[in-house]
Amino acid sequence: MQQVIYTITANCRDCCRCVRECPVKAIRISGGQAQVEDGLCIKCGTCVRECPQHAKTVRSDLEEAKALLTMPTDGQSRIVAASVAPSFAAVFPDGLGRRLPSVLRQLGFQFVGEAAEGAKYVTDQSFSNPQIGSISTACPAVVSYVEKYRPAYLDTLIPVVSPMIAHGRMIKQKHNGWPAVVFIGPCAAKKQEILRPENIDAVDVVLTFAELWEWFASENIQLENCTESSFDCFYEIGDARLFPIPGGMLKTGGIPSDVTQAEVLHVSGAEGVMALFSGEPDFDGKLIEPLFCKGGCIGGPCFGGSCADQNLFVRRENVIRYAESAEKNDVGFPASQFLHHADFVRDEQKSEEIWDDQIHKILESTGKIDPAQQLNCGACGYKSCYENATAVARGMAEPETCIPYMRRIAQQRTDRIIDTTPNGIVILDSELCMVKMNPAFQKMFLCNNGILGRRISYLVNADGFESLQSGTAEEYESIQTKYGIQYHEKLYALREEKQYVGIYSNMSKVKYDAKQLDTVKAQTLMHAREFLDHQVRFAQEMAHFLGKSTAQSEAIAKRLIGLYEAEGSG
Repeated sequence: MQQVIYTITANCRDCCRCVRECPVKAIRISGGQAQVEDGLCIKCGTCVRECPQHAKTVRSDLEEAKALLTMPTDGQSRIVAASVAPSFAAVFPDGLGRRLPSVLRQLGFQFVGEAAEGAKYVTDQSFSNPQIGSISTACPAVVSYVEKYRPAYLDTLIPVVSPMIAHGRMIKQKHNGWPAVVFIGPCAAKKQEILRPENIDAVDVVLTFAELWEWFASENIQLENCTESSFDCFYEIGDARLFPIPGGMLKTGGIPSDVTQAEVLHVSGAEGVMALFSGEPDFDGKLIEPLFCKGGCIGGPCFGGSCADQNLFVRRENVIRYAESAEKNDVGFPASQFLHHADFVRDEQKSEEIWDDQIHKILESTGKIDPAQQLNCGACGYKSCYENATAVARGMAEPETCIPYMRRIAQQRTDRIIDTTPNGIVILDSELCMVKMNPAFQKMFLCNNGILGRRISYLVNADGFESLQSGTAEEYESIQTKYGIQYHEKLYALREEKQYVGIYSNMSKVKYDAKQLDTVKAQTLMHAREFLDHQVRFAQEMAHFLGKSTAQSEAIAKRLIGLYEAEGSG
């Protein structure tokens, strides 16, 4: 069977957000893809909720649920029951929730009940004997976290099944074991919970609300057009409809849980739960209700539908309103230990021992051996460069997930290309002053970095750059000669950077084909004509100037001669 949470590889693209958000770091980066390590995963669904590309998804069991509704058993149709999590009220507000039972019956379910019945029973069993444990076990993600990562706390768990398991067994016991039970809720961990050997008899299929919305769409069902009806109910519920919000279980058990009571605590969200289990396992005399999703079950990862974007405050209000207005039922529960007893097993995930020299080598290879270079930016998904290096050593991460490291590599490669190319490259600022030049350019034009800051006209003809600067062209290309070297220049503008780039190729030793030779000849002829025209114009202007000057001089000389002749005759 496909694992509960997996990656759609086509959608997974260069993003470490799932690694960053996963509370137990159960994501392995391999070949740039983020894969869920099933053995490490606690099925909390955080990665599903947080993935911006929707690359993390929960296994769909929709077809399996549909098959139950059409599967005959011993020549007769099987009764199929739906157990709906109390969090349904969070996303089916304003009367839509009251239409849900009739829609499920329309899909083929003969019995549609509220799992809040199981929640009420579980609460009574959990709080009936304070000596059996301190921490409630309604949340399967919390149970899995303790089993895998905090086994020292196993003895503090109350050995009572979750409301889903209890309700499934209630339904089957009430109907002499005939029904198949489909649980519907917002939780991915429930899909794994029913596979535990001790739970195999309780629930047959788990669907998420997202899958239910998908089912509605495939059948073209509009909740707004359906009639209202009641859930099937045969046991007491009381305040158990508040179970999906923090403190709901304590409220159901009639236990005050305001912030001033040190012996009673409700915690929600991965950070809070992990902090709860970070100290010594000493909870004697306390009652603790932990829920792994922030805001409780109403913050689960698998709501889907048009109401999925509602914030937690709106969802909480919807649940409270439904609990206040729902019908009451005071029928008692069956006194069966079989319904509620749970066993927890140590499934500790021991990490491979990593030596300091391994981490040291990884930090050194990524240029982070100096603590000043350890930015601890978190872009790789880990809180520190040291944690990332440890994950790399364990094969859970790749050095390429470090953005500063990859940027440095890219810059080094770019610099290497520029430094080794046989083409001369120069970069100018907005004033056509040289800001960078590569070794080939320096060799070609007999210069060094000492002239940086000078205008390009100090070295070569600047006509092309000036045309770029004036905006009359975006690119410029020509063949020029300097220092006895014939070179081809390709110039272009970087407008956003306010810079200009010149690429120069030495053509002195290049053998041209006919077309290239024609281009060179044409440009040479053009330059020759320009030079000739310039010389002709210069000669004409000089002749005109000399001729005008000679005529003026001749007139002056004649006047002087006439003046002297007149004086002599007098």
